[in-house]
Amino acid sequence: MRLSGILLTALDLLFAPIFPGLARGAWCRSQRRLLKSPGRGVVWVKQETVPWAEWGAQRGYFALDRMDGIPYLSAMAGAVAPA
Repeated sequence: MRLSGILLTALDLLFAPIFPGLARGAWCRSQRRLLKSPGRGVVWVKQETVPWAEWGAQRGYFALDRMDGIPYLSAMAGAVAPA
């Protein structure tokens, strides 16, 4: 597991019981901003962040798809995502 994965797991374990979704919501918003960047159609998802990506996709932040088993995010056409 990479350092980013360890940090995400630690944030999830520490803050999820107190502030449900706070850390995941912040991560999802940052990924959604990346998707809105010019020339950026998809954001590839690292294996350790797949649970967060699934969480965000269920809440309408973005779409989560897979290409040859590799997960990626894409903007949802016409969807209004949470703030």
